[in-house]
Formats: sequence, structure tokens, C-alpha cells
Amino acid sequence: MTIVMTAALSVCGHHAFAATQNIEVETVSFEKSDSTAEVSLLIQWPIKGDKAVVDSLRHHINYLINGELNRPDDVKAYGEALFESLSGDWHSVYDEMAPEERMGAFSKSHSITMLAQTNNYVTYHYQTYYYGGGIHGFTTEVGFTFRKSDGKQIPILADTDSPRLSKLIKEGVRSFFAGGPDKTMTDEEVLEFLFASEVEDLDNLPLPGNAPYLTETGVVFLYTQYEIAPYSSGIITFEIPFKDIRPFLTPEAKKLIP
Repeated sequence: MTIVMTAALSVCGHHAFAATQNIEVETVSFEKSDSTAEVSLLIQWPIKGDKAVVDSLRHHINYLINGELNRPDDVKAYGEALFESLSGDWHSVYDEMAPEERMGAFSKSHSITMLAQTNNYVTYHYQTYYYGGGIHGFTTEVGFTFRKSDGKQIPILADTDSPRLSKLIKEGVRSFFAGGPDKTMTDEEVLEFLFASEVEDLDNLPLPGNAPYLTETGVVFLYTQYEIAPYSSGIITFEIPFKDIRPFLTPEAKKLIP
């Protein structure tokens, strides 16, 4: 088991509007494992900055992990409790089985880190993995952006029915599977990676279920596992630069970006 607490981290923004405090974080990690359970935590806990934003980030972190963290030191107690819960679940499933029939340790990880920060907003990235028996585990990713002026999440997209936006989404999905925007794949080749029942053609891709989020250079879209593609396709993620996505942003979002 390891506990690592690093010095406070500040990620600098470059958007020169009204001065706001940079969010400073303390990075805390926790790891513990045995033959029944594995737990891995990496959390960048906000320790300093505008109160509205710090409070929103802390509340959202607790919401994501279903925890009650109030300070960085609480991560250890949370990790220990999570480990005991997973180990108990493993014993309840496998204690009555022959050793050769038992699967691997039950596993859970949470990674919650700051992805971007400007004078106007801060974005965090969350990735979690859970394995509780079976062929494989399940990974979830999501990003969330908070406005610094009041600590609120705001809607990012407008005019979501626009064919022009659909084309941007299509090219984003294509670039994910092709390995970059400068690589090429035909529509038919991309469709091979997607569920035929969910996607009939690339011109009518549904928007991801999770809201997009801001980086310092664009807007990220993310399809979770099984949303439009099988497990083997992974988590489909791509970024559309601000210069291309701007016409489809809400007025609130446009005010935040360069």
C-alpha cells in the first residue's frame, strides 16, 4: 500500500480577461492489493482558489466516487473502505468455489485530475475502471468544465441538429479510428468498428450521452464503451478546435474561450 501526497500544483491559464485565482491542487494517490481485491486512486484535490469553483469541484469529486472527502487525508480512509468492500464481494462470490474456478481479484480505480485551466474555466478529467468477475472489466471516462466566475457547469453546445456539426462529429470519429486528422479511412472502414444497430451511416451519428468539455484549445467529445461501438473499439475520444466548433457553442461557452 502506498500513500503519496505531492506539493500543491498550479496550472496556469493564458486567457487575459478579469483576474481570477488559479486553482491549486494536492495530488493524492492510494494503492492496495491482494489476491482478492485491488484498489488504485489518483485524485487532485482542490486546496486553493476562488471558493465557488473549489466548492463545486470538491462536491463533484465526491459525487463521482460516491464518497465523503473533506480534505486530502480522507483519500486513505476512502481507499481502505473501498478495498474491504471489494474483498468482501470477492469472498461472497468465490469462497464456495474450487480454487481452479475462481477468477482474478476484484478491482476498482479512480483517476480524477485537472485537464485544463484558463482565467475563465477549469476542466477536470475522470476515468474509472471496475472489474467484478467475468471476461473483462469496464472503463468509464468523462470530463467536466466549471466556469470560474460562479463555479457552475454550463451548457456547451447549441444548434445540435445542424448538418455542419454532424460533419464535424463524423470527421472526429473518423480521425479517432484512423489515428489522427491527417490520416484517411473510408466511411465503410469506420463503420466496421461501430454497432450497425446504433449507427446506420456516419452522417447521422448520435451525439455522445455525456456532455462535451473544454480544453485550452477546443471541445472534447467522448463516447463511452458500448455507446456506439463494441468493447474492442475502446472509448472513442476526439477534440474539435475552437475555430471549427465556435458556431455551435452556447453564448455562455463562447464567452469563456479565446
